[in-house]
Amino acid sequence: MRVATFGAFDLLHYGHMRLLARIAADADHLVVGLASDALIGANGKSAPVYSYEIRREMLLHTRHVDEVVCHDAVPDGTGRVKLVQAKIDLVRTHAINAVVMGDDWQGHYDFLLPFCAVRYLPRTNGISTTLIRSAIAAGR
Repeated sequence: MRVATFGAFDLLHYGHMRLLARIAADADHLVVGLASDALIGANGKSAPVYSYEIRREMLLHTRHVDEVVCHDAVPDGTGRVKLVQAKIDLVRTHAINAVVMGDDWQGHYDFLLPFCAVRYLPRTNGISTTLIRSAIAAGR
């Protein structure tokens, strides 16, 4: 089964690794739609600590990720998901059978149901890129 997930994966951490491992456990091939640096900045978030190329390389160095695809386009979504058509195109182009996301995105990817299965997995409690950034800023 070909499975995809999407994200920025900046400050790759334990929660990311657990999510990727759980996704990969049910996949023959895991594709990550990795947000471009410009896309991350366009969403009103802080610029990534690591560039797209470094984030791509880090993901490919894990044993879970088979392929990383740059995820960037003109935003066309009205909710939390900003690149609707680009996600549909990735699913079609890469023959994706399922998209799996963390449950903090529950329901937001259901627009893909006509094209593939969609699943949401529980997040790892107590860790996120935002929490890591805050801890660093606080000198912890």
